[in-house]
Amino acid sequence: MRQTSGGWYLDAPCPVAKQFGLYAGQLLSDARARVPKLITTPVNRAQEQTRLRKLNLWCTRFSPYVAPWPEIEDGAAGLTFDMTGCAHLFGGEPAMLHSMAAALAQLGLSVRLAMADSIGAAHALCRHGVKAQIIVDSTTQTQALRALPVVALRIGTQTVATLRHLGLTRIADVMDLPRAPLAARFGEELLLRLDQALGRVGESFSPILPHAPARVSAILADPIRDQDHVLKLAAALAQDLMPLLERAGLGARALSLNLFRVDGQVLRIALRLASASRDPAHIIKLFALKLDALTEAFDPGFGFEAARLDVTLGQPLEPLQAGLAQTTADATRLTRLIDRLTSRLGSDNVLRAYCRDTHSPERAMVLKPAGAPGIWGDCGLRPLLLLPRAEPAEVLALLPEGPPLQFKWRGLHYRTECAEGPERIAPQWWRNGESPTRDYYLVEDQSGHKFWMYRDGLYGASRPPRWFVHGVFA
Repeated sequence: MRQTSGGWYLDAPCPVAKQFGLYAGQLLSDARARVPKLITTPVNRAQEQTRLRKLNLWCTRFSPYVAPWPEIEDGAAGLTFDMTGCAHLFGGEPAMLHSMAAALAQLGLSVRLAMADSIGAAHALCRHGVKAQIIVDSTTQTQALRALPVVALRIGTQTVATLRHLGLTRIADVMDLPRAPLAARFGEELLLRLDQALGRVGESFSPILPHAPARVSAILADPIRDQDHVLKLAAALAQDLMPLLERAGLGARALSLNLFRVDGQVLRIALRLASASRDPAHIIKLFALKLDALTEAFDPGFGFEAARLDVTLGQPLEPLQAGLAQTTADATRLTRLIDRLTSRLGSDNVLRAYCRDTHSPERAMVLKPAGAPGIWGDCGLRPLLLLPRAEPAEVLALLPEGPPLQFKWRGLHYRTECAEGPERIAPQWWRNGESPTRDYYLVEDQSGHKFWMYRDGLYGASRPPRWFVHGVFA
């Protein structure tokens, strides 16, 4: 039951209650007057939507393109599937519907299934058809719809009431009338829904899963529970996936392994690579590391009965010719190390310095996850240790614009053995006035220590220049 401003109403009467003449939308007081011992439970829409979303994810084992109905109709919730190219995996459309009904029945759900060439026809036959399982094609679809009530067209309640008042109770009654009077009396909605049900007008929906450049799936004859069996299954899926990527000229940057449990739960293992790859062996090693890290969270329950491997992010990857030189293997060695560390430690714990488009050395590098997109490039000769803040130094130079001859920093005196520079770094134009021009020098003292120093400002300016130590080389 559900509560509105007008009181409590029945939301989804069970089949037994319907035999007593109770119906959805009936006042609770009227229902109790008819059936005094009626047992009711308040409806929790938020909880129902959460359960429906979980069921939606689990049903992606049948097709990756699944979406819940926009709203719950008379207490009945449903899902819309796009079964294009999926039926052959189950042995045909009848076998597929039988597998879906059996799997959902094991979850304790009573279901009605309909397959048609249009979403409107499938929805109408599922909600208001006589059979619990029905398949119609383009030749029988129109005839199957004729006997259904007009409410099956997914039109508003006011339109349904008006049609019934006029004696137009079945879809056949509406189909046989001229279109112009119907449009003038009921507007465009009635004709649009009718055309959608008959397949004259296309209709689409937004699946809950995002688009994947490539995906492969497997339905198992017997559930599996062991981690080794899961890895073997993932390896087989990866082998099937790579030819699809190769034909598309893509490499996988992010993948998702979805394992469907018998009890309706879905275990999702996400993987992100530092660079695009089509190497199944490398990908399976990373999934093995992920599974090892999920020692406590890996719960197969009564076993996994299906699996799907999705490429959630792909990048163009040209074919590489190997064997003539070692450069190809050397180029991928670092990225594979990053992949292994990331799979073991997590992406937030494996960082790398990336270049930013700025002149200021303290802003030129930023730490990001090593597998994130960006430029690792060379930002010039920079010290291994850059001080959080440049520290002042007392400098004695032979020439005003020349390098330090000797300097004092942190209370210690250093004498210059050799120096390179200057490298002039001017402030960005939008920061002009915030920081004067800097002249950087690489200075080595007589003990072999190397410092990165700069002169802040120019001679002849309103403020005399100052010297700072900004970093130390290893």
